[in-house]
Amino acid sequence: MLQDIYNDIQAKIQQQIQEKFGLSADQTTQSTNVLLENFKKFFSEDLMAGGMSGLRDLMNNGLNDIKTNPTLQNLRENLLNDLVNKVGLAEDTAQKVRDFSLTEVFERFKTEFTDENGKPDFGKIMSKLSMDDLKGKAQEVINKMGVDIGKLFGK
Repeated sequence: MLQDIYNDIQAKIQQQIQEKFGLSADQTTQSTNVLLENFKKFFSEDLMAGGMSGLRDLMNNGLNDIKTNPTLQNLRENLLNDLVNKVGLAEDTAQKVRDFSLTEVFERFKTEFTDENGKPDFGKIMSKLSMDDLKGKAQEVINKMGVDIGKLFGK
């Protein structure tokens, strides 16, 4: 499940952020919460707003250099703003925390969802999703399209 991956990433990053950047326990918790909120929003809203083209652009531009990938620009800016404004980090510290955190998150997702050649692995992706998640997303898409499935099948 994706939530398990988020929880694991959060636990791993919290310890490293606190050690590397000298943040308080509260700042560390807030930083990782802000990171995961922005990351979830990015995947559920920003990336999917353009349908599959956003995901395709993300993969085509490469996950290896998150600093220059144009698909990630909003995520990077929003996360920096939240680290400064919500957590209260100085901008230079917030930039370091942001860059480190995003690198860790994307490395984990690459491990979880790509094959040894760095290509998306459909089997790995499907193994991480629950049927309820898929049904919910399918229903959202159908509702947005304004399609009444019952009418399609004469019910």
